[in-house]
Amino acid sequence: MKKLFVLDMDGTFYLGNTLFPESLEFVERITSTGAKLVFLTNNSSATPEEYHDKLVRLGVPEGSFSVYTSGEATMRFLKDNYPGSSVYLLATPSVEKMFVDSGIILDEKDPDVVVLTYDKTLTFKKISKFCGFVRDGISYIASHPDINCPTERGFIPDVGSFMALIKTSTGREPDHIVGKPNPTILEMLIEEFDVNRADVIMVGDRLMTDIECGLRAGVTTALVLTGETTREMVPDNPPFIVADNLLDLLKKLGY
Repeated sequence: MKKLFVLDMDGTFYLGNTLFPESLEFVERITSTGAKLVFLTNNSSATPEEYHDKLVRLGVPEGSFSVYTSGEATMRFLKDNYPGSSVYLLATPSVEKMFVDSGIILDEKDPDVVVLTYDKTLTFKKISKFCGFVRDGISYIASHPDINCPTERGFIPDVGSFMALIKTSTGREPDHIVGKPNPTILEMLIEEFDVNRADVIMVGDRLMTDIECGLRAGVTTALVLTGETTREMVPDNPPFIVADNLLDLLKKLGY
């Protein structure tokens, strides 16, 4: 039995504002064993509190889970690696407030670092200023590399698409990408929950982020075919579990 389940959200547990049919039973079954459930999302357009409230509204029992985002991990990365630095931040208003409340200094005129999160309020003025700072050679950090974000109506552009725009304009890639597949974000959770890697499972729907992150972190890794990845995209003899959905995963794990 695993002690810590780390789940992606979009495409794994829900799509947009709709839970997958098996999601609530999955939560009930794993938490009844005493396992901890953490939702680990690359989507940095909202705060952990906003995601928590959304999950509760969708019917997930209060107190049965935690949420950790690439936005949170980016704040921790900044504090550990650029202590005291001022930041020009592309972010939604709630995420911007989260950065400020954590003590990070925002500066729109002469920043030490530029940070790209999933800013759904992005404007031409904001992205133009960001590109100017990147051209000046300032350290450039991105919260995650996802190109698209799944919704009920299909895919919409995500941070990876913004990174492509910035590279086309400036010639630069980010100096650091914090979220999945960077295993550091998962290692933060392993440390926080004080569990052995053998007791952890990473579950997601994307080969290049969720699955790669789990494999690089050295934990049991499972792909569910409810989101971006189709069975045709799965390599032969994959070094990870492949399941149709979350309940199929539990069956394969022997629950």
